[in-house]
Amino acid sequence: MAELNCEFRKKGLWLLKPCIRRLIGLLANQDPQLCSEAGKALGQIGDSEAVNPLIDALMQKKQDEQIPLALGQIGDPSAIEPLLNAFMQAEREVRPNIATAIGAFKDKRVTASLGNGLSDPDPNVRFNCASALGKLKDPDAIPNLLACLGEVNEWIFINVVGALASMGDHRATAQLISFFLKEQIARKRAVIVTTLGSLKDLTALPNLSKALRDTDNRVKANAIEAISQMELPREKLLSLVQPFLKHPDNRVRGNAVVAVWKVGGIDLTAILESMRDDPDKWLRATLGYVLSVIEHSKSGALIFRLLKDEDSDVKKNAAKALSARAKENQTELLIQLLGDPTPFVRLQAVQALGMIRSAPAAPILAKLFSVERNYQIRSAIISALGLIGSSTSIGLLSQALHDGDSRVRANSVEALEITLRENSFPLIKPLLSDPDNRVRSNAAKALFWLGDVSVIAQLEAMLDERNTALRVSAAYALGQIGLALRKIDQTLHDSPLKVSLWNVNPEPKDVPKGPIYGLLAGQGNLPQGKPDEKEILREKFQSSFRSGNLKTALDEAEAFLKQFPHDLPANFFLANLNFQLGKFEQSIGSYKKTVELDPFHVQAYCNLAIACYRLGRPTEAIHYFKQALHIKPELSQARFNLANILLKEGKYEDALIQYEEGMRYQKAPPKILANAGFAYQKSGQYEKAIQYYNDSISADPSDPGVYYNLGLILLRQGKKKEAQTIFEQALQFTPPGSNGLKAIQDLLARF
Repeated sequence: MAELNCEFRKKGLWLLKPCIRRLIGLLANQDPQLCSEAGKALGQIGDSEAVNPLIDALMQKKQDEQIPLALGQIGDPSAIEPLLNAFMQAEREVRPNIATAIGAFKDKRVTASLGNGLSDPDPNVRFNCASALGKLKDPDAIPNLLACLGEVNEWIFINVVGALASMGDHRATAQLISFFLKEQIARKRAVIVTTLGSLKDLTALPNLSKALRDTDNRVKANAIEAISQMELPREKLLSLVQPFLKHPDNRVRGNAVVAVWKVGGIDLTAILESMRDDPDKWLRATLGYVLSVIEHSKSGALIFRLLKDEDSDVKKNAAKALSARAKENQTELLIQLLGDPTPFVRLQAVQALGMIRSAPAAPILAKLFSVERNYQIRSAIISALGLIGSSTSIGLLSQALHDGDSRVRANSVEALEITLRENSFPLIKPLLSDPDNRVRSNAAKALFWLGDVSVIAQLEAMLDERNTALRVSAAYALGQIGLALRKIDQTLHDSPLKVSLWNVNPEPKDVPKGPIYGLLAGQGNLPQGKPDEKEILREKFQSSFRSGNLKTALDEAEAFLKQFPHDLPANFFLANLNFQLGKFEQSIGSYKKTVELDPFHVQAYCNLAIACYRLGRPTEAIHYFKQALHIKPELSQARFNLANILLKEGKYEDALIQYEEGMRYQKAPPKILANAGFAYQKSGQYEKAIQYYNDSISADPSDPGVYYNLGLILLRQGKKKEAQTIFEQALQFTPPGSNGLKAIQDLLARF
């Protein structure tokens, strides 16, 4: 995380301090729900001040699972030693939870303690130790895990085998095969087979082939899936799997179809149609699962036929398939399904329409909302309308804030936040007093994310109430705010939350509280002349801003600056407010005034650059980003923004310098890795481009543009098969209807 973004989070944690201390106090509360929610919130906030109180609570609240998880989320290394000591000395009831807590720390001492815990007489301790080791993925734990393959408890055995699968170490292959050959319980054999596939050790192939003849169909089905993971030559895989394309068991046949489709070259139409017409409902239902995974020219027709099936399980799987593979050109079909008598089918259609952001569906969804009685579907309609973001839906979303169903109200908060952003303030603010916990917490989270940091004071007051439900709601909302602060580095410099946090000035301990030192007091020295009058006027426009009255705040800030034109915080405030209102020309004037008053104001330079770029003035944007980086060279987000502009301007070599320099200080997000790959591609440095595209896919496999560009490079290099594999991965991992997916499908059709 870049230093500046760390500063944003520090300011946020400073604002939360009073609430954090109240949450710590609630760890000793006798109400288990309140104690648990407080522990969960402390973990999500991640303030190290909570570590020792959480450790104390862990030893007392023996059955509370949230407290150990919270310690893991905070991840403070100072917790390791006391937790390890507690693991050795604590009573039996609390040791499973301590195993979960220490499992969040990558430390050799932790691996050793968890390894010893695998032989604990308490099965709950053994189970949690195996789970924790699977998450840690430390190869040093493999001998301990292998020693547990003789575990009598079936669920612990499955956990141990799962941990070995997550590590991908071939040292486990021989012993797993040995246990497979002598194991009598089919469930255990099936789990071992799945793990052998995950390990991708070709020495296991003879035994996986043997598993295809197992008496249990679960083992056969898992063996097919395992063999498909082994990266065998196409002919070899087909020789092993193809005979199962007509197997009577639905899981076996389904896995065989998926495995054959992955290697390609076989027309599966007849097999798929036979599954559609099979009298066994589970084979028809499995076809729905298969169609959610594979691409086929008749997928649409097959799904539509299954949706007319009389069996509800078949219809459910077909609806899932349609939702998973939904594309914009299927809008009409999805709209037809909104009238289906099966609620689950209607639900999937609503969610799919939201996922593909189908604007034509918005009025139809609104009409359905007025007559629909299923609470899940009504809530899903509101979420879908939020994703679609149509201005015609704002009236309905506003009305939904007062719906009798709390789930609808909670979803409408999120939908309006997406659709209206800062303009949703006056609509969402009243819901902080809603009787439902989730509605209140969604409102608090939305307002905070949109820059209203004053909600923290209201949550603090809620924690002091006697009503337990109210306190639980406040704790939940604070946890959500903690998660928002953890993501602060992923937001743009001009995000409302960053703008508000920039204006936060942590109050010196020896200065009495007063209007001058409010949450939005800003930067700079104390005013001269008439400080009381000046600060009252300052508080006036800041209060209007916090209340969501942005136009009023704008007028009041402008009036303030007529009296005090050289006030640094007010100039910066006005610049940010104009920016949020889309008045970029006016914001540029105020940002320039800000840097005149403070030539080292990095955030003003960054926002000035963004405003210039929004007005189509890239040369000025480049200049101001460079000004910011001259003051703070390690500000990676500014470098990435600068590099993106240079990339769009066709200055590929200059862009690459900025991308590489930015990655010295901060781990690049997937989109930046993709952009760097494109810059290298345009510069003719194809191997570097391939490296960055692969890194981008590993971080986020859902962007079809990355697959497309990577595939084009591979085709240029004559690597046709590798390009085909990349394009097929795109179809598997990118959301249906994504921009650029059609181009990939067209390329694959040529193969």
